Amino acid sequence: MNKISPVKKQRRNSTACPRRRSLLACASAVAFLCAAACASTQPAVSATAPIIPSSAAIWLHPLPSASAWPGGPPYGSADFLALFQADAPWPRALAKTQVIGLYAGWITDVSDEELQAVVSFLNEHNLAIEIEAPALQAQANCGSGLEGYVPYGQSVQTFTLAYLQRLQSFGAQKVFVKVDEPYFFGSVANTSLSCHFTVFEVASQVGQFEQLVKSVYPNAAVGDVEPIIAGDYTPNVVTAIERWHDVYAQTTGSPFPFFVADTDFSNPAWPALVKKIEVKARQQGSAFGIIYIGDPQDTSDAEWAGKAVSRFRIYQGWNGGRPNFVLFQSWEPHPVFCLPETNPTTFTGILDAYIDETR
Repeated sequence: MNKISPVKKQRRNSTACPRRRSLLACASAVAFLCAAACASTQPAVSATAPIIPSSAAIWLHPLPSASAWPGGPPYGSADFLALFQADAPWPRALAKTQVIGLYAGWITDVSDEELQAVVSFLNEHNLAIEIEAPALQAQANCGSGLEGYVPYGQSVQTFTLAYLQRLQSFGAQKVFVKVDEPYFFGSVANTSLSCHFTVFEVASQVGQFEQLVKSVYPNAAVGDVEPIIAGDYTPNVVTAIERWHDVYAQTTGSPFPFFVADTDFSNPAWPALVKKIEVKARQQGSAFGIIYIGDPQDTSDAEWAGKAVSRFRIYQGWNGGRPNFVLFQSWEPHPVFCLPETNPTTFTGILDAYIDETR
């Protein structure tokens, strides 16, 4: 059986530039290419915004480089594995970080020795693991090659148990699983590759996935991440996601424990839109998180880092966002370096900037 490859894909956005997403899901992925002209229209904020002190938990999810992930993409953070070495140069950010993201494909591909070293480091520092995972089963005529689905001929159960049981065998303790945009790609996305399930069918499949995860990790938190794209949902993104979460809660008997906004930063109105979704998520019983990231067309770590910092200043400073947690993640070519934290262009340097302005 062919293993699920970590090919990165793009969603199609009818009103703004597409943004790249997951490295988890599919063999034979379809590439939706974004031109260089797709740079974010949101201006950078060069001066420090009036950030109100925040207790938001910090999650860090770098992209391993090809040297650390032979089955992955040909780019990523060259020093990914150095994060997990004793005396790695990020003590300040490490002390403030609660969760480290590991891509499911990396978990299944990496050597026993490297996975054991990473898990031991995380346990030693009391860090949880976050995994972004596909939960939808592709059908014979749809889903394969699209984000959020396990390809036809393979099974959600086999893939999910493979990475979870491997983590468990190496002693991984606390796990968060964020389901990879199931509503958008399962029901909303305007592409013939989507199976266009009803929202009830998506909720049923995700509920079954949650039970599968909990068969290995009974205390795992299984949450949702969806793209916040203004023009793709009916009647609008806020109402549609609110309804999706209501249906999920009704279907499974409980709300998602957390929701993560994967924001279309090319929309100048993104801060107000995300703030509405933050309020709705909390009202529905979900902790709210937001991904801070650069853009796929960035040409340097400095450019990527500058955008990530600008975006947390805009949201939590100028627009009063109050996320329960913040996720600094990359599925893009930058940043090339995670370390050291004393360099403001590295991934851990961005964490230090966030700590400086919110703690």
